[in-house]
Amino acid sequence: MSRTVLAETETNNMANSTFNGPVRTEGGFNVINKAASTGAITETGFSVNSTGQLISLGTRKIQTFAIDLSGTNAAGTTYGDNDVLVELGALNTDHPDALVTASKFFIHKVVIGITTAATSDAQSLANLQLSATSGTATNSAVSSGTEIVGAGVASFNARISATDSVTEVDIDLDASAGTFHVFTPNINAAIASKNLYLCAGAAADTALTAFRGTLEIEYSVY
Repeated sequence: MSRTVLAETETNNMANSTFNGPVRTEGGFNVINKAASTGAITETGFSVNSTGQLISLGTRKIQTFAIDLSGTNAAGTTYGDNDVLVELGALNTDHPDALVTASKFFIHKVVIGITTAATSDAQSLANLQLSATSGTATNSAVSSGTEIVGAGVASFNARISATDSVTEVDIDLDASAGTFHVFTPNINAAIASKNLYLCAGAAADTALTAFRGTLEIEYSVY
């Protein structure tokens, strides 16, 4: 049960609502701001989407994606390095209107939880790339990709304010169920490159269709 208490004043025609039960909405949740002078409505940057997979707080985002490789065909046609395995979705570019228009993503952290491993193969490797192009099919080259997780990334070490002099590692699609891959790249990418792809980290010629996982990415726009 919930109770709604409305208090309205004659001067600003605004209402305050108090609930003693959960507030539920089917279409997500957005906090807005109304300009006193013009009445224009703008979003403040705090929102939760309708599936609960995207939370925005100002410029900071936490977003989750399901990884399902059932549509891949490596057993029949070899994937080349950086070929698309699957398009995961798009990152969010919204931010409070009072800020400078964002031109970059900043990638804080990525965690991939493995639910089901792919068929065991030393070449079952993957990386994550951002692209300005949506709709690239599996077993096709990613279009102008920017690698954000994988062996091709020069991650930035916040302790020394410089890139690490180490070779990063790709995502192991053959890792046991229940294990995870975690990466804190601390790098940026163009805001136009919002489409997220899981790509082959090396040539792959064995079935990858069994792989399932959950990806959580923390990022900002600026």
